[in-house]
Amino acid sequence: ELVDARDSKSRAGNSVRVRFSLSAPLRVKNLIMIEHKLVKPETHEIIVRPNPAMSWSLIKKIYLCFVILILIIAIVLSYINLYLAIPFYGVETIFLGYALYITALKSTFYEKIIVSPTEIEISFVQGKKISNVKFIREWAKFYFTPPTNLKHSEIYISRSGTKTFIGSKINDEDRKKLFNLLKTI
Repeated sequence: ELVDARDSKSRAGNSVRVRFSLSAPLRVKNLIMIEHKLVKPETHEIIVRPNPAMSWSLIKKIYLCFVILILIIAIVLSYINLYLAIPFYGVETIFLGYALYITALKSTFYEKIIVSPTEIEISFVQGKKISNVKFIREWAKFYFTPPTNLKHSEIYISRSGTKTFIGSKINDEDRKKLFNLLKTI
């Protein structure tokens, strides 16, 4: 949309200022990084998901557009008898598809924290690989290291001198919310 923003008091009759108005950016669904459920009266379950760059459906749409663009380029190159470059475009699209798939797969990893009256169980789920760590609730405490200019904030729980980091795949704001949630439980 172009808007004529001429100043009526201006002496220069030919000077025109034009203001551009763009439509609102696309809204991405509100993705919930931290899900809190009350499983039993005293048992809490918290699921922490990483911040995905794009949803799977958006990744597929972008990949399809890229493949169509490469197909058009390949057809144009074949019309002018430049067949040598066409296989490289095919390899490029295969590598791009693999990279986008791995990115989408890694965004499905999550952490599950179950806080019961007697213990705290933390499960790190990476596809089919699940690793569990259990802590006795009375002896366990969550620690929060605030962010600095050089490193992000950290949440950890320690046992016998070993630290188990929680929420390492979420941003600092969500990590602070997670820590406040863990303190109140």
